[in-house]
Amino acid sequence: MGFENVVTLAALIFVAATLYSSVGHGGASGYLAAMAMFSMTPLEMKPLALTLNILVASIALVKYLKAGRFSWSIL
Repeated sequence: MGFENVVTLAALIFVAATLYSSVGHGGASGYLAAMAMFSMTPLEMKPLALTLNILVASIALVKYLKAGRFSWSIL
């Protein structure tokens, strides 16, 4: 994969992460779609999507905690 493709893929993943995390989701389906557009193999896609999903969901959780919008009792 060339440098331009890597930059484009990273931009698509960033956009997906931003949109999904704005509503409290990790965004794995968005990452998988972006990676599929660049013909990545499932063996490459699975761990990367999981890692990104955990990272983005963790960032969203921290933001919700700081804003006081997370309820441990509801969880």
